[in-house]
Amino acid sequence: MESPDLETVEKARALVEEIIAGRSPMAAAVPYFAPTDIGCLTPARQEAESRIQEENDFGNRLRAAIQMSLAAAAASLRVSESLMQDFAQLSLPERQKQLARCACDAQACRDIAGHVAPILSGKEAPKLDALMEIKRLKSAIYERFGRWPGG
Repeated sequence: MESPDLETVEKARALVEEIIAGRSPMAAAVPYFAPTDIGCLTPARQEAESRIQEENDFGNRLRAAIQMSLAAAAASLRVSESLMQDFAQLSLPERQKQLARCACDAQACRDIAGHVAPILSGKEAPKLDALMEIKRLKSAIYERFGRWPGG
């Protein structure tokens, strides 16, 4: 069945995918590198380190949840697009195959969205990006020791 809403759904999916593409470089989790001598720091410095870690964790969970929510939305819109296509010219077995594919895609949407709540609640950690780990480590070394690694 050809739907007059198909064009609107296609535009919505394209917009969501554009947002995802723009956010992708910012989506990876940034690791926190605690000082190895935290027990020797003053209480004020320990408190500051605790706040840095909490802010880092909050930012990571928020970035991951936004990216995953957008990914689930885009995938769901792709399923809607598929279902709005004109199936009249397809044979019954082809229709069944198309619907089975849509069912698998819908389950993938559910699975993606299913990770958002555990990430937001802190039960699941967002994945770390190795490049960001290296950048963060370098800045942590500079911040603590006043020099760049290797310098």
